[in-house]
Amino acid sequence: AQNRFKFIFQMFVRAISTPSHPIILFLDDLQWADELSLQLISALVADMEINHFLFIASYRDNEIHNTPSLVAFLEELKRKDITTTDINVGCISRRDVSELISDTINLPQHLTKSFSDIIYKKTGGNALFVTQFLQSLWDEELLVYSLECNVWEWDEGASDAKEILDDVGVLMA
Repeated sequence: AQNRFKFIFQMFVRAISTPSHPIILFLDDLQWADELSLQLISALVADMEINHFLFIASYRDNEIHNTPSLVAFLEELKRKDITTTDINVGCISRRDVSELISDTINLPQHLTKSFSDIIYKKTGGNALFVTQFLQSLWDEELLVYSLECNVWEWDEGASDAKEILDDVGVLMA
């Protein structure tokens, strides 16, 4: 039944991917994919009769060792000589965090420097942590927009004292 499903799905993708309607399949957090899904993806990307199809995946390379099926999937792609491009997305610099904060709250960088330094210290420049930490500050009213002054204001002391969690799932909740 699984082989039949893979075959039918391959035929479906072959039929609908055209030069005027290419297919891009993006899967985030591939480290959480089950083995059957990885097998299906492998069948799709290895199928030389499927044209106009691009598969893009993201995964946390620090979690790959806990996922033997993903390791096997990536090794299988290499064995089959399927062209892959690895892009390592690292943390952003202190300067980039400062620019992001300044642009986000529409204030010059010299006015947001101490706040940006706190954000950078808490997040290490992890872009996801930066945005989620800012969101949590706003949710807790530690970062607010003052209608009276027509400007963003923040509680620097409370922001600095706020703990950031290592677990992104908890931070994003």
